[in-house]
Amino acid sequence: MFALIGETLRRLRRDKGLTLEDLGKSAELGRGQLSRIENSRQEATLSTLAKILGAQGVSRREFFRRYDMVESEALAVERQQPGAAPGEAEGEGNWPQEIQDVLNRVESFVDATLHQPRPVAQGAFEVGDLVVLFRVLPKNPEPGPSGGEPAAAPPKAPAPGTRRRPGPKRKR
Repeated sequence: MFALIGETLRRLRRDKGLTLEDLGKSAELGRGQLSRIENSRQEATLSTLAKILGAQGVSRREFFRRYDMVESEALAVERQQPGAAPGEAEGEGNWPQEIQDVLNRVESFVDATLHQPRPVAQGAFEVGDLVVLFRVLPKNPEPGPSGGEPAAAPPKAPAPGTRRRPGPKRKR
């Protein structure tokens, strides 16, 4: 099910500029064990995976986001190999598979967002060396409580590391 954990861990380690020895010391694991995990010759336990991610300062969410990217790339490569079904390599409308994967993700994200009480959301996808940022909101916002003005935008979250000032609470 998670056949690409090792490859994902290898890419994370290389992106951080770490050697197997460096990571092994900080995660308190052996270089050989890390090598076997990266080469899919040994499965990582949850505690081992937590040590590896913790030593690199990577959250589980970030790890699985990266895993999804590695998996999408592997599927695209698999489809382009000889023996793949005709038309699979090019996909619908002759879009590259990587673009199709991103469009499918955006489509499912937008679909899920529009079924919410307040359809406003934003997201990001990596496409090759690019990061695509987007925001989803209704073209014609519903009128607010007064009937004529659009409903207020959702409140912005405070910047990381800042605190809200104490004061009277606002009525909503």
